[in-house]
Amino acid sequence: MPASYCHLAIHIIFTTKNHKTWIKKPLQPQMHAYIAGIINKIGGVSIKINGIEDHVHILCLMPKTLSIGEFLAKIKANSSKWFRAQHCPDFLWQDGYAAYSVSKSNLDAVGKYIDNQEEHHHHTSAIEEFEALLKKHWTFQKEEDIP
Repeated sequence: MPASYCHLAIHIIFTTKNHKTWIKKPLQPQMHAYIAGIINKIGGVSIKINGIEDHVHILCLMPKTLSIGEFLAKIKANSSKWFRAQHCPDFLWQDGYAAYSVSKSNLDAVGKYIDNQEEHHHHTSAIEEFEALLKKHWTFQKEEDIP
């Protein structure tokens, strides 16, 4: 096969350092657009980005040339540098992240979930959301259950 084809759709979530509410509503569209620009510039495809004051959800196609760690490092480093320069010199992202694969048939459902973040967080905290997603995606209960 002379060429490679990859469809690496992922749902990414990461939070601000210590869940500080730095990304206030008027700044959210700017942050989301900036992140989309980073993704597109490094060879990915931004599908949907949304969040609230202390975290962001991204649905995108990853570039086949980067590992998930490299991809996230570029997004977080460049967006935090921009946000510090433009809006808040103390801004930082938390070190970690969550990344879940998304099948092509489930892209619309995940996109709608991401669109609905503001309403969702009227009832659920960011930490409760994260724990629920971990539980939903973790299918193995013990190390010996891993194939």
